[in-house]
Parts: sequence; structure tokens; C-alpha cells
Amino acid sequence: MQSLKSVNICGRHCDIVISDENVALWEAFNSHRATVAILGKEDIDIAVSKYAVLDYADIDEKYLEKVACRYLHIPVCIGKTDDIKIRELCLDDFEIFSKFCEFPFKNIERLREYIDFHYDFYGYGLYVFENEKEVMGLAGFYNEDNRCFLSYITDKKYRRRGYTFKVCKYLLKYIEETYGARDVYTRIDISNTASINLADKLGVNILN
Repeated sequence: MQSLKSVNICGRHCDIVISDENVALWEAFNSHRATVAILGKEDIDIAVSKYAVLDYADIDEKYLEKVACRYLHIPVCIGKTDDIKIRELCLDDFEIFSKFCEFPFKNIERLREYIDFHYDFYGYGLYVFENEKEVMGLAGFYNEDNRCFLSYITDKKYRRRGYTFKVCKYLLKYIEETYGARDVYTRIDISNTASINLADKLGVNILN
């Protein structure tokens, strides 16, 4: 079985070859096309396809858009709350977030490794939230000791105005509906009253 899908993202074109055969996937890979493997017919060589599904019916437009975005290095937008757009990190974000002392990536190579691996392996990660003018902050999830933790940093000008709450609330609903994660934790210093109050409003488990 083999299928070719064409996707246009932000004015850029991406061809995606979907197949359950190694030969077809290798030909597509060598032709610099994105690939999606359908598992089951034969043992698929994982080197030729970063993405795999159990059945062709598992592939919808949203899935194809994600594959195209990742292949074209375009950050995936996961949604909006009010006028705030929430999307995945990209390398261009490093210059902005490197000014935040809480930003977890000390250099752009660390950020590159994260982008290339984390969203696909875990299915979720840290997300940029922004308005039409500029980046407002960063919020999302990380894993530690088999627990899912919520983390966020917000630009000073947007703090204490309800934006972080809206974004975190959206993300908690997103991760529950998409990945079934209900028990989410956060680490907060006991002196940080504002963050403790925010966690209480969100219903997140607090660990000191």
C-alpha cells in the first residue's frame, strides 16, 4: 500500500509518502520527501520514517499537518485562547528566551536537540504563547520520576494579568484530552505566593 499526500503550510509545500513497504519508504526518503510508515505488513526500517501508525485510518489532516510542519521546521500551533496563540518552540525563539533566567536551555544546540526529539517522543513539551505583537511567555510540561510537571515563565509586562492562567488552563485541558494526563504536578517555592495561588486555581498538585 502506498499513498502520496501534498500539504501546504504557511505558503510552503510538503509531499508526504505513506507506505507499509520499506522499498517505497526508502525511495521517498532518498528523494527528500517526508514519510509515514504503516506498521504490520513487514518490519519497517525505523531509519526511513520518523512517523508510524498502525492503520491508514489513523492518519487525518491534523496528523499530516504535524508531519509537514516538523519536516519543514515550522512550529506546530496547538491552538488559541482568546487572542493568545500557543505553539511549539523553534530555534528563532532562543534569542528571546535566553534573556529569561528560568529558560532551561543554555545554548541553541540544547534547544535544537529538544525540538528534534521531545515533541515526537513524549507527544508534548514546552509551548510558546504570544499575541499578534510579541512573545508573552513559555508554558508546558516535562517528565520527572514518571510524573508530568507543569512549568511556565512569563514576560514581566504580562504577569499578574491573567494571561498565564488562561494559557496553563488551556494546556491542561489539551494534555488531558489528547494524552489522558490528569494528575499534573508543579514545583513551587513556598515563598512564591502568586504561583501557589495560580496552581490552586488550576488544580495542579504542588511539590516544594
